[in-house]
Amino acid sequence: MFGSKDKSRRKLEEKIIQTLGQPDWLESVTIGEDGRVVLVIKADPAQPEAAEARRIEAEGKVELISGVSSVSSVLTAERAASAPAKEVHLSHTPASKRVRKGARLSDDALQQGKVPSAAPKSSIPGISRILVVASAKGGVGKSTVSVNLAVAMAKAGMKVGLMDADIYGPSIPTMLGTVSSEPTTSQESGKLLPVEAAGLKTLSIGYLSDPDAPMIWRGPIVMSAITQMLNDAEWGTPEDPLDILIIDTPPGTGDAQLTIAQRIPVTAALIVTTPQEVALADVRRGAAMFAKTEVPVLGIVETMSWFEDPSGNRHYLMGQGGGSATANALGLPLLAELPMLQAIREGGDSGQPAALTDETAGQLFHELARKVAIELDGLATKPTPDIVFED
Repeated sequence: MFGSKDKSRRKLEEKIIQTLGQPDWLESVTIGEDGRVVLVIKADPAQPEAAEARRIEAEGKVELISGVSSVSSVLTAERAASAPAKEVHLSHTPASKRVRKGARLSDDALQQGKVPSAAPKSSIPGISRILVVASAKGGVGKSTVSVNLAVAMAKAGMKVGLMDADIYGPSIPTMLGTVSSEPTTSQESGKLLPVEAAGLKTLSIGYLSDPDAPMIWRGPIVMSAITQMLNDAEWGTPEDPLDILIIDTPPGTGDAQLTIAQRIPVTAALIVTTPQEVALADVRRGAAMFAKTEVPVLGIVETMSWFEDPSGNRHYLMGQGGGSATANALGLPLLAELPMLQAIREGGDSGQPAALTDETAGQLFHELARKVAIELDGLATKPTPDIVFED
């Protein structure tokens, strides 16, 4: 019994080493019960970013090997005996097959996810401008702003695309009423044809995956999914391009955000927040990420700014003035203060965006769309704001 297990583990270990190319930086491979793998990777303490990139790539390759149920790694380096080795957790069950409707990442897309971060950005045919809508904190209404801003721009006559890059929690299909839709493939180019809804061209991993299945994907696979949705779809043509592609990003400043900021020709970013300090602290971190990746930030949109009762009195349930103060501190404009409106919530749940169905919400998002367009047009002529972050 034990001999059989040992033989199976040895075969798996040989396959892992072969997959990684027998590198000199791989100190050891340990295979536990049920296919749990631990990699010990030699790292140069003087080059932590290179070591982290190597770790992510190695784990991404190993987790796709048949028989591997989870991967974790330890980075080691020559240092004083008292200094502990840096241990990296990251253990999960791979889920590269947790999709339906025939969805599959191409081999080219898998390789795109492994391009070095320093790779030059190239323009994407058929897309004139790319705007990312971001929030360093979840639950602030980022997707709601993305959908209604896109709808307002389309309503104003622009050719607009909307890409849902929130791999782990895709909400665009629900907000547009397209949960049961799925993209088709062009017979001429072989590329995905985005789903059209509310005057938009849209793509989301939600169109390709089981809505009840969790997307338990690691960094390299997430990066590949994003780049494939962007590059392997017919958003437009060089002769008839989109005026703008809006990308709804997941919350935080992790793999997906860095992939978009570093490897995609992003024109600018828009940051969404609520007024309370716990969200504003994350706004400052998000703005710092875009500053470091040289992506211009157009401004800040504050949601849930107030609630107005039937008597016309405003109640600042989430705090007051936080968005304005933070925008001023960062040298950025506050582009909108969006109140709590029942129509906005109902529109998101019903798949009928409030920018199309409600007069008050429509005016708010139309004004936001106008300001965003002005800021985008002014990028070529105004200097980049000097953002200073203090401890």
